[in-house]
Formats: sequence, C-alpha cells, structure tokens
Amino acid sequence: MTVEREALLKSENGLHVRVAAMLVQQAEELGRRFGVRLFLRTESSRPREMSNLMKLIGLKVSSGDKVFVSAEGLSPDTPPEHLEQAADSMRELLESDFEERGAERIHQVDRLLHENALMQQRLQMILEAVQDGICVVDSTGVITYVNPAYLRIVHKTPEMVVGTNVHETAPDGNRCGVLNSGIARIGSISHKKDGTTLVANVTPIFVEGEIAGVVSVSKDITELQTMMERLSQVSARAEYLEQELLRTKKTAQAFANYIGKSGKVVDVLALATKAAASSATVLIQGESGTGKEVIAEGIHYASSRRRAPYIRVNCGAIPGALLESELFGHEKGAFTGAVKKKLGKFELADGGTIFLDEIGEMDKNMQVKLLRVLQQREFYRVGGEENVHVDVRIIAATNRNLEQLVKEGGFREDLYYRLNVIPLVLPPLRDRVDDIPLLVEHFIEKISKETGRPVQGITPEAMTLLMHYSWPGNVRELENVIERVITLMDGDRIETAALPSYIKGDSRIAEPAQATSSAAPQPVAGEEVRTWEEYEKEIIAHALDKAGSFNAAGKLLRISHKTVAAKARKYGLV
Repeated sequence: MTVEREALLKSENGLHVRVAAMLVQQAEELGRRFGVRLFLRTESSRPREMSNLMKLIGLKVSSGDKVFVSAEGLSPDTPPEHLEQAADSMRELLESDFEERGAERIHQVDRLLHENALMQQRLQMILEAVQDGICVVDSTGVITYVNPAYLRIVHKTPEMVVGTNVHETAPDGNRCGVLNSGIARIGSISHKKDGTTLVANVTPIFVEGEIAGVVSVSKDITELQTMMERLSQVSARAEYLEQELLRTKKTAQAFANYIGKSGKVVDVLALATKAAASSATVLIQGESGTGKEVIAEGIHYASSRRRAPYIRVNCGAIPGALLESELFGHEKGAFTGAVKKKLGKFELADGGTIFLDEIGEMDKNMQVKLLRVLQQREFYRVGGEENVHVDVRIIAATNRNLEQLVKEGGFREDLYYRLNVIPLVLPPLRDRVDDIPLLVEHFIEKISKETGRPVQGITPEAMTLLMHYSWPGNVRELENVIERVITLMDGDRIETAALPSYIKGDSRIAEPAQATSSAAPQPVAGEEVRTWEEYEKEIIAHALDKAGSFNAAGKLLRISHKTVAAKARKYGLV
C-alpha cells in the first residue's frame, strides 16, 4: 500500500543541498518511527527515494514547484495510518520555511554536510592518486570530471577536456556507444592518432533505472604493447633459430641424405646445387616418397641463407580456413580464438627459406595471396593493417601434375609460372633401380642403430626381389619395409622369407597365377600393354571401390594411406 501527498516547495532557493540534507534526515527519522520508505517526485519524473542526497538534488526542484511525496510500508502489515502520518509530516516539512526549523536542526544538517564534504575530499584525493585515467560523462555527453592521470594519458589540459561533449569530439567512441546502449564495454582497445594505444573499461551510471552518464577507466598500454611485440618476435625467432641452426650443414654435405648414384640422381643433385647458389624460387615435383623435402632442405643448407631460419609448411595438412593465419599470422582479436598476436611462417622465415609442401592442395583464394607475396615480397596479417615486408626464398613441392591442374582450372597459371622458375623433377624409385642396393644398405645401418638390433646384411635373393618390386610408395615405402623386416625377423640377415608377401608376389617376377590379387586387377592375355600410370590408376580405383576409404585401401595394397590419397588426387579419383 502507498499513500501520496501533493506539496509546494516553499524554500526560497529551491531544493538546494541544505534543504535536501534536511529532507534526508527527516526521511530517516520517519522511516524508523513508522516503518516506511519515503519517495519524492515531480510531475515529470519518477519517484526517487528520499534517503539519497544526490538523487534529491538531481530532481532540480525550484521554489514554488509542485512535488509529490509518497510513503510505502516496509512490510504488508504496516498500518495505513502510519503511512498517512509519515506522508503528512514530510509534506509539512516541504511547505515550511526551512530557515525557521530551529538552530539544532540546522546544526545537525551542517554537520552532515561537513561530513559529506570531507568524504568528497577523500574521494578526490584517491581519484587524483590513481594512475589509471578516469573520465566522467553526464547523460548529455558532457565531460564533467577527469583526473590528472587521464590528462597525462591524452596529453591535454583540463580546459581542453572538461565541458566538451563526446558526441561532438568522439561520436563513434566507446563513451558515446555506452551512453546510447547502456551496455558496458570492458577491455576495449583504441589507437589514437598520436600513436598511443589505450585499453578502457567504460561503464554506464544508472539512477532510478535511467542512465545518468558513464565513467571510463583508461590505461596507456603503448609501451607494454611494444615490449610484448618485441618479446614475442624475439622469442619466436629464437625458438626457430635454435632448432634450425642445429641442422646447419656444410655446403658439401647438404645433399648427403639424398642417397643414390644413378644418372638421374646425379642430374637432379647437379641442378639442385646450382639452384642453391641463387635465391630464385624452386618447384620440386615428384611422386610421394621420392625425397622432395630432403632436396628442399639440401638447397637451403647449401645456400647463403643456411644460417637463417628454414621453415616447413605442409599446405595439404592445414585446413584452408587456417592456412592464411599459419602463413601470414594474425592480429589479436582478428577472429574468435585469436587471443594474442601471432607471427606467420613467412615472417618467421625472414632472411631464410620457407618450404611449401603439397602446394597443389592450396585453394584458389590462398593462391591469389601467395602470388602477391611472390611478386611484391609483402603481405598483411589476418585482421591487420600493417604491410609486412619480408626477404624469403620460396621452395615449393607437389606430387601432383601442376600443368594438368592449370589446364583443368584447379591451379592459377600465373602462380604456376612464378613458382616454376627452377623446376626439379625427382625420379620415382622404379626409374632408378640401381640405387635400391645403396638405399637398402643405408636403411639397414640407420634402423639397426635406432632399434639396437645388429643386422649383417641381406641375401642376394632378397635383394633381387626388392629390385624387381614396383615401389609405388617410393623411397619412403622402402624404408618402411626395411624397418618392418628388421623389427620382426628372427635372424641377423634379411632373407626372402622375411619380406612381405606382396613384394614376393610382384607381377613383374612372379608367375601369372601367383600374381593374381583382388586389390590389383591384372591385364588379360592378348590385351595391349598400357602405361604404368594407367595400370596404377586402375589399381588405386579398384582398391578404393573395394575398401571405401584411403586407410582401408592402403591396408589392402600394403602401402600408406597418404600414398593412396596422393595417387587418388593425382588421377582425379576424388
């Protein structure tokens, strides 16, 4: 239940501070006596509780203005007569001559105002001692208060700030946004024209449910941001340098890991050595497992950039949506989850080499952005506005036929010619059979040391089988076979019995009846001999049709699922 009374304010100076203090004191006394809460309103405002001095002053009531005082019970059992007595007493005070209320009452009010003034002084001292910038804006957008820290941060004087309207000086700023929406903005970062970077918490001030202004608390993070950027860059570069400089080789040893002495290998290494002497872009093509990464690494360590970072990126293993951030980096807040600034691989490779493996898997949008880097040696981080310049040597590799992809529209022609400055085509293992004994000897020695199992060598019969196998997975498949044999064999010498059955049953050296396999269709008698690629495509297609997945098809064919996937893409089966 609520009781309301109408009154005319008789105070000559209106509802000023001393009058408001008397009303607050009277409201507290009546509240304790009658168990009520008292409210005051004008004809155009909502009721405001009379226990708050600032709320009463905010009504801006002048002498002779009509006001309404209401009493509300603190509990449902409050007697109606108590509500009426409280409302009548307050009306009587409002319509009285406040100056004649008595010296004791005025003395009490003056003491209350003095205590309030002391509290304001303490608050002022606290605000001036705070090192964060504080700015108070009223409901119309006028700046009513700033502390010294704020003036220091924005490099202005009080005369230049206090009294200005943010709707005019910064209409798109956070303070205007919070005034209009009533929703706080926490941790908002802004960049000023003078290069200052501020982080601010802007909070609305509500009085009786209505927004009465905003208060912003700002901190200058320019120096901290610069320091963090430098620390992040130094840390990232140090991490890569520490890893990569350990791998530095002398020029003469740069290609030592590419095993082989056949004519095709000698030709490839000779061309790779010449490529290392320049900074031209290199495109390495070859089937999966032929050693493209080994050649790319050798070119870097044989070049003048060998003491700078060598960064590897597998374009086929990174989703297209993330590849741009991985290559070019991103700014904090560029997308969901970007909680801090990140340097991209190109920026980390500055002064060195970046190896882009499986370049044929890159989508068209990323191809356009990579072309810009190749042409201009510059890029933008995701969500950034700064143009980043780099000096990077690019080596790309693919197991796909880029020329055919260009014809089919799957790869940009201009990017292909930019990449194909120095082309290197690595021969498959079946085309350099003479190197198989060298590779087998190398892998036996390497795997024996890794596993701690002494192996004396391999029998001539077993070597003959290895040399007659087609090796669709190339050198990588050969290494996997040797590791498997050494791990599972009982003796100290690799024999025919230890080899996988699919190697012993290869169609090129086995009887026709023995060569039949459900996973590999064979040519019938009288059929014209086709190219190796045609047979390989038919085998992969048949295995995928039977198995239904790269992984299952790889198990049927005794090769890795990556090889199956690469072959399927090569022949357009997916």
